[in-house]
Amino acid sequence: MSDRVANPVRVLMVLTVRYGKNGIANCVMNYLSRMDPVRVRCDLVCLNEPDEKAHALVKQTGGSVFVLPGRNRHPLRYIQQLAHIVREREIEIVHAHGNSATLAAELLAAKRGGARVRMPHSHNTTCNMKVIDKLLRGVFYRTSTQNIACSTAAGEWLFPNRPYTVLNNAIDTPHFRFSAAMREEMREQLGLSQGGFVYLHIGAFNEQKNQAFLLEAFEQLLVQKPDARLLLVGDGARRLSCEARAEARGIRKQVAFLGLREEIPALLSAADVFVLPSLHEGLPLTLVEAQCAGLPCVVSEKVTREAALSDMVSFAPIEHAQAFADAMAAAGRTQREAASAAAITRAVEAGYDVSQNAETLMCIYESAARAGG
Repeated sequence: MSDRVANPVRVLMVLTVRYGKNGIANCVMNYLSRMDPVRVRCDLVCLNEPDEKAHALVKQTGGSVFVLPGRNRHPLRYIQQLAHIVREREIEIVHAHGNSATLAAELLAAKRGGARVRMPHSHNTTCNMKVIDKLLRGVFYRTSTQNIACSTAAGEWLFPNRPYTVLNNAIDTPHFRFSAAMREEMREQLGLSQGGFVYLHIGAFNEQKNQAFLLEAFEQLLVQKPDARLLLVGDGARRLSCEARAEARGIRKQVAFLGLREEIPALLSAADVFVLPSLHEGLPLTLVEAQCAGLPCVVSEKVTREAALSDMVSFAPIEHAQAFADAMAAAGRTQREAASAAAITRAVEAGYDVSQNAETLMCIYESAARAGG
């Protein structure tokens, strides 16, 4: 028997992090871009006002965007407001994206609003609010009906000894194919020599992404590769302190702080090595994107191995900057066109293509709606 339902499944996706250039928001937008409105109507709740792209993607499914800013400051009011949305929109499935048992707030609101299916989605392998997470685990497990994780590691973190479905963070794989023309153009825009060796990091400036450590490692690298350059893409609370650190260490001229950028495929094509020294990760989309661009990648040992789609990824310790610098120095250029094509094929085969995964997600929704949880 088919899992298809007669009418579109009414889904409410909830972002428990601020909408912006971050992994969870990008993941949700990727899925929304592939939702079939005949099969799924998807509403979206954000903590802050999303951009026009998000509004358009939600609208094309027949859904609406709701902004509820008080999740952390006024949780009881937030739960009441969210429950009201669930009730008024006759939501069948609440799909809440986060990384801890604080998702219990969304699950409680979903239950109170009458949603039969309450679906937490784990996007990381740890969280910042460990005490609150521990206190809420009991309520969290009692109110969840179906668990999803972006990787096995993320699933074991939030759903230990409990069933969960792994749904890989997915991307539009061909979008990140290496382009020699984009490489040349972007290097020219950034004032980089065409033959210079360039390292690239993409991520929000926060504790998890560990950019301060990366600057220390890059300073050590410059002893071995004095002509190397480092591009840092992203923004966040720690950007200014990192800029000051680069200045104090005398490497400011070799490091470019590029802020938030839209042209990620071109930046990936322009680089020679991608670096990710994170303290922890669920399954970083940027690492999948970098591999699809044919880039060698040097990443922290704390990053889940599931994200390595090829032998282009090397894992390095982050206890000492010199060890990470040595790993960066050892990474050399590849035959980008061939490496990119092979990585894209591998990403599709391994389940990282957004079209395939959106189909899987819609089937999960339809099956859950039919079963009622």
